[in-house]
Amino acid sequence: MDLIFSVVLLVFSIYCFIYIGGADNSTATELGAAFWPRLILGIMIVLLVISLVNMIRKKEGKTPVNGEAVAGFFKSKLLVGMIVCAVTAIILPMVGFIPTSFLFLIAYGVLLGEKRPVVLIITGVVATLILYIIFQGPLGIFLPRGSGFFRNFALTMENLIGMIPGL
Repeated sequence: MDLIFSVVLLVFSIYCFIYIGGADNSTATELGAAFWPRLILGIMIVLLVISLVNMIRKKEGKTPVNGEAVAGFFKSKLLVGMIVCAVTAIILPMVGFIPTSFLFLIAYGVLLGEKRPVVLIITGVVATLILYIIFQGPLGIFLPRGSGFFRNFALTMENLIGMIPGL
């Protein structure tokens, strides 16, 4: 019964969160009338999801999620990998595909445990080159070049890649 009530409450809370968001009249400098109700509903949704997960885990005979499990997540490589991906997505339009991809591949290599810098650099360069050739060539997908210095760098790199015979 608690499980059904929690699911119904969760669905209703999500509906209210979305409905109140449609009535938001906030500006860039002021909080709108919907800010505090949405904050409270957001916290309630997170707590309901945690409660549902704990109920399901308890029925399956597993230990419920506790503070130690949450603290373990914040110390995990999974969270670091998620942050690396988010930062990559944020800087991609400004920095461009080639440098962002290269830095992403090096960062993920370090995260996965590779300690040899030469291997990280060679892998980053080769993988970036292969991805660039696949996306720009057969797939014909435009890749961001960045702005300012990074745009000039991308154009220079594209010219160098274009000099490779057969590409």
